Amino acid sequence: MLKEKVKNIPLLPGVYLMKDKHGSVIYVGKAKQLKNRVSSYFQQNKQHSNKVLRMIHTIVDFDFVVVDTELDALLLECELIQHYHPIYNRQMNYFTNYNYLQLTDSGFILSDDPTSQSFGPFRSYKKMPTILRILEETYQMPWLKEISLLALRTQLPTISQLSFQQKKKEIYGLLQGRNKKILSYLKQRQEHFIELLNFERASSIQNEIELMTSFIRQIRNQNAFLQTPYLTLALPVAANPQLTKYYLVCYGQLVATSKLANDIPPDFHSTAGSDTLAKKQQLTKAEVDPVQILLSYQRKLSKEPPQINNQ
Repeated sequence: MLKEKVKNIPLLPGVYLMKDKHGSVIYVGKAKQLKNRVSSYFQQNKQHSNKVLRMIHTIVDFDFVVVDTELDALLLECELIQHYHPIYNRQMNYFTNYNYLQLTDSGFILSDDPTSQSFGPFRSYKKMPTILRILEETYQMPWLKEISLLALRTQLPTISQLSFQQKKKEIYGLLQGRNKKILSYLKQRQEHFIELLNFERASSIQNEIELMTSFIRQIRNQNAFLQTPYLTLALPVAANPQLTKYYLVCYGQLVATSKLANDIPPDFHSTAGSDTLAKKQQLTKAEVDPVQILLSYQRKLSKEPPQINNQ
């Protein structure tokens, strides 16, 4: 029955929803070519993971939605995962766990709800405890045990000369993507252990450097994207390559789309009402993943070579 249903799926981009015997959506996926992707679940494939095999045995039906472009599929997939919370989806399914972070005089606070003093929400909720430990140790925060502070001052004596307010200012700058001083501090700590021939600890600090580098880069990229008044993405419509679909993104929000056979009109951004939008001060948890999808696709398109028109 399901194999027969697959025959009616087009070779177009879209989203598919796998269902169990109760009619519950257990998995949402996206594809550039729906027919190929969905049919792969019902063919013998040694590359299927155990998780996928378990899911396949549970599937009794599926629905699909055809869309214009791969970007449409990515955005719709995110929307449906956030709505249904399918048990076999991991990515974008746990956005409610994304953390807001606040620095107080007595420590860092990770919370579910934002305040006027908080940063975030941060997607890397599983890595946040490690990131906070790195910040606490490197900046020798006063709530650490004295024996730990003694060791840390030996590794990085210059930090002890900073006041608590100066430390807070540098951490605020890091959380806003404006300050990368912690990377040089970590390198100094690493050099300390290399001099002691403690290469195992030096290697672990290298992992911390890479984690913090990635964390800061993510903040900077997202902030720059959210501060862009408007940008336009353009993708060919899969069902009709003569048409181009334009996406207007203002301050990280998708505000309008248009399918045209010609170039984008010069007043596209104003006719879409983008002039009335303001820069967001803080995202909600549900907004983080769609923003990241648009940001990633914008970066992907900017790296692709321009298409040559042979007509």
